[in-house]
Amino acid sequence: MAGNPIVGIVELQESQDLDDYSDEEEELTVDTTQLTWPGYVLHYSCVGGKKTLAVIDGMGEWLANFFGITGPKYWYIIEEYERQKAKEEERRVKDCKRMSKY
Repeated sequence: MAGNPIVGIVELQESQDLDDYSDEEEELTVDTTQLTWPGYVLHYSCVGGKKTLAVIDGMGEWLANFFGITGPKYWYIIEEYERQKAKEEERRVKDCKRMSKY
């Protein structure tokens, strides 16, 4: 039967945990001895592509950490905004204290 798997309601006992019911698909194993040449080439192209993508992704993450480009692009503007906001609040508190003396 091809198509989407049937999804049902999972009722848990008190001692059961949701970790037992993972949504992650298990990796399928393929018997490559039964594949035709086009299927064989397609299978190993997909496997090689997935592994290459994983390596390139890891290298990109390492390079981003090495060059220090993991933070927001305009971090200094965010910090300046927070600093100005704190100064304005401090100024407002001082004005309120000064006005309450009268």
